[in-house]
Amino acid sequence: MKKLIIGLIVVILLVPVSCAAPAPAPAPAPTATAPDNIRMTVTVNGLEKGEEATLTLSLSPGIDPTGKPIFKQTIKNNGERSLTVKITTSLKDGYYLLLLETPDKYFREPKGYLFMVSQSQIVNPTGRNVIFNLRPQPEGLWAEAYISLSAPPKAPPPPAPLIFSRAVPDEAYYLPGETVEVKLLFKNVSSNNVTLKYLPEIHVAKHHVGKHLSTGQALYSWTGRELLVELKPDETTTIDFTWDQKDTKGEQVPPGWYYITWKDPNVTGETVWKTGNVAMVLVRYSQGAIEKIIEVNESRTVKDITITLERIVLTTEEMMIYVRGTPAYIPPPSKNSQMEGFAEYSIDGGEVIPLGGGSLWKENRSEFHWGGTRPGMLDPVPNGAKELVFRIKNVSMTHTPSEIVEGPWEFKIPLE
Repeated sequence: MKKLIIGLIVVILLVPVSCAAPAPAPAPAPTATAPDNIRMTVTVNGLEKGEEATLTLSLSPGIDPTGKPIFKQTIKNNGERSLTVKITTSLKDGYYLLLLETPDKYFREPKGYLFMVSQSQIVNPTGRNVIFNLRPQPEGLWAEAYISLSAPPKAPPPPAPLIFSRAVPDEAYYLPGETVEVKLLFKNVSSNNVTLKYLPEIHVAKHHVGKHLSTGQALYSWTGRELLVELKPDETTTIDFTWDQKDTKGEQVPPGWYYITWKDPNVTGETVWKTGNVAMVLVRYSQGAIEKIIEVNESRTVKDITITLERIVLTTEEMMIYVRGTPAYIPPPSKNSQMEGFAEYSIDGGEVIPLGGGSLWKENRSEFHWGGTRPGMLDPVPNGAKELVFRIKNVSMTHTPSEIVEGPWEFKIPLE
């Protein structure tokens, strides 16, 4: 189960050991206190009937890395909408962590609460309630957060999404002219009824600059009827979308990968783009695509920088290009330095497809890799194609990004 990412959310982890949290008075060294000086009410929402979760209270990991529990209680849902746990315990002045352990299918909002005890009281300047909301695991890599009860008041974070949307299928394959069919699902992931008022706006686009569009420009758009529906918790409504593979001019789009995106509903009535919302559709070549691995291992040197095209991997679904680059100065000025290259390719003298830059520094070289990621795949190469021309236009080092070395480093690869 994926619980960490990247990508699309920024989560701030507040660690009280390294952050100064305001308190009625500076926290003194831990001292003995009277029994049961701390009382805390915890609410858990979203745990399904028959399932269990465990609350654990321990010293902050920065103070006690072992995480030995001071308080531990397992709770079970016997059909309640929400579970309430009252914690009564004795805590010395210091820093603590309250953690909720659940089955892996849940995404915890939050994962736990960090707080400080000073003068035998919990420092909670904003009066925050201790509430855990359990959601379905979102697609992709997302980070579960800790919340600090003892943090100073600040602007409230944006509300958690009430509606989770996705496409079914999220990846599909069609021959030219076939009708593309995608079903959009909108699920209420909150614990309350939600009125969904939504005007569907769905777009089809290509991921690179091409004959039909530029990056971010839709080649086909569709707006449906306004949807007004009340969803109960965990209830889902759907929207059916079909595309005849034609662009706005009514012309058949060429084979390759296309991305279907839509605006994510916001129950306040506004709509915002959500980068995670994408379904990928491959329009196949009617004659099929080349399937082979071409070991090239050819090098070109321009201005003391050597670029080696190692291999090209061709499948029915995509193309992948593997390259390495060696600068004149080894080792690089910094271990964090890496070479960045901006490339392009064409098939049989046709449209020139630009590729983004980027690389990974490894030992004494930079390794480039284009294709093989979802989204971001390169189109497959059709059967019958004779030559692939690949070139890196220029390179730079990240420690001196203003110093661009112009190429090109060009390779011509026979495909027959």
